[in-house]
Amino acid sequence: MGKLYDALPDGFLKKVLEGENPELVERLLTLQVKYRDSTEKDEKAVYRERLASTFWQFYIEVAKKISPNLPPQKRLLLRYGTLDMRYLNADDQKLILGRPLEETEPDNTVFYVDEWLMAVAEGKIKPSMTDEQPKHKAQSAGGSGEDPSGNRSKYERLVGASEAEKMNYQNLLEKRKLMEETLLSIANLATNHPNEQLLAMPDIYSDDQLARLEELPEISRELRRLQKEMQLARNNYSSKFEEVNELEKQIMGASGGESASTQLYETDARTIENEAGALRQMVKMCVGRQGNHFPILTSAFIPKETRDYNFKTSAYGKINAVEKLDASVFSRTFRQASNRILPYIILLPGYGNFGICWEPYDKYNKATSKGRIAVPMFTRIPDLVIQMALADFRWQTAKELASYHWMDEGLTGRYYEYFTNEKLKGDIKTTFMEDYILWLSKEAQGIQKLHKDVRYVFWRFIPFPDDLKEKLSLKGFYYNELWKKEQTFRLSQE
Repeated sequence: MGKLYDALPDGFLKKVLEGENPELVERLLTLQVKYRDSTEKDEKAVYRERLASTFWQFYIEVAKKISPNLPPQKRLLLRYGTLDMRYLNADDQKLILGRPLEETEPDNTVFYVDEWLMAVAEGKIKPSMTDEQPKHKAQSAGGSGEDPSGNRSKYERLVGASEAEKMNYQNLLEKRKLMEETLLSIANLATNHPNEQLLAMPDIYSDDQLARLEELPEISRELRRLQKEMQLARNNYSSKFEEVNELEKQIMGASGGESASTQLYETDARTIENEAGALRQMVKMCVGRQGNHFPILTSAFIPKETRDYNFKTSAYGKINAVEKLDASVFSRTFRQASNRILPYIILLPGYGNFGICWEPYDKYNKATSKGRIAVPMFTRIPDLVIQMALADFRWQTAKELASYHWMDEGLTGRYYEYFTNEKLKGDIKTTFMEDYILWLSKEAQGIQKLHKDVRYVFWRFIPFPDDLKEKLSLKGFYYNELWKKEQTFRLSQE
């Protein structure tokens, strides 16, 4: 390999570097030594920047080799940014090395970087879109790399549309089950007769039984309406399912027989290189302009305020905590039916101050596609960056779905109205995100921090659960007024 590599003792660093480009490895090790030994401030800053740049080159080279057989040391490099254990104190080494390589969470939407790259490499997840990198079309079996018919994009749209019809059918089915349960409860009540004491036979219907029987015509009408909607959803799904199968056959023929369902997205080495580049951009955004952009994990940049960092299971729990307060944060409406669609959550290596939404949803599939958000793993206040990422996600999703009506309709329209009426300056999304975090962290506890107009908008479009609303109504005049108005509105809709 090289003199510096050969002189390394057997250990974590040598296993990370093993099998990589010798020239790049020697340059990385040389800069590591110069950065460590430099005593002059300006000179050390120069070596620090060069080491960071070279590390990212090395990182991307390792990422391009992603596979199930990648050594655990290299996976830890991709996951946490760990290059050399000498950068970590004993407690931090235990923290990193003591964590399992395989972690699970119920919804399978939270990814470490190594897991994310693997899913992209296997064609299970579409590569991230970015404006800063050239977009290379995947190579087909014939090597042309072209898709003149647009079958791939059409396939994605059709799959999304068919999944939306399937979800729509499922939602209607749940409504039918509720109506059937009501019907059964009425039947059970109507056929349960106590004995008439004088005649020693079943008594006549009670007033309560007669009142419940009067609900039958309305239930019958509702079941007939659901029948028509379910039949329409079933027929639409069947039609789109046939189109998907037909298009899949065309794609299989163009790709040498490989099923589009087993590998939805074609990938090559360039795909993973671009994806690693996109992840690097995400890291920069999560660090922020004024933050520490040194990518190698060191104890100096692991916050000591907490040890509850954004590892997979912990991040999932924090996301669920937000959803308990904002139940509609992952809700997306298609054909008047709302579905819960969790975004992909990418846990980025290193330290950062910000959580971001990279993409609210796939532009080819607004109905069922997952968005993607990114959060730094190591941060002083893990809950805050999760809330920040979901605030960004909420704003971008609402804005994109409203399209050119975003200043007039829905959540963004009402917030824009407040923003302009108050003659506020700066970025409207940033202001919204700050208010959203106050909504979750303060207003949910009855601590009034928001402008009354913002509180009204959030009460309507980012509602707390009813039990929390009721508790808040006892804590202050504004909450009480909002709860009363909502109760009045609900009664008027009945």
